[in-house]
Amino acid sequence: MLVIGSTGTKAGGKGEVVNYLKNKSDFIYLSLSDEVREEAVQRSLKDYTISQLQDIGNELRNKFGLGIWAERVIEKIKKEQQNKKEEFLIDCIRNPGEIMVLKKLKNFHLISVDAPQKQRYKLLIARGRKSDPKNW
Repeated sequence: MLVIGSTGTKAGGKGEVVNYLKNKSDFIYLSLSDEVREEAVQRSLKDYTISQLQDIGNELRNKFGLGIWAERVIEKIKKEQQNKKEEFLIDCIRNPGEIMVLKKLKNFHLISVDAPQKQRYKLLIARGRKSDPKNW
């Protein structure tokens, strides 16, 4: 099994690195941020903000431990392994507790990606997520 995790600043280029890797291999893509967004939707939040997502993330970390989002992704990895999938990309790792959980996986590698603040702002505006800020 090979697991590559990505971390770094918001809109720092993590997604670009991950997309490159996805296009060069058969990696299964998983995102800790997507896990939080799924939780928001389950709570009937349709037009959630970054602040609300952060609150949900922190609430579940306080309730279940710092690695809760990584644990949820590991459950998805286990299901994919039943289908003989062995290469995974885990995006949006933001908490040291998540790293500690993921380090338990065989052959886990963590990469960090960053970009200058003004470039990150331009990327935020361009990607246009409803939870992203709309101005500087």
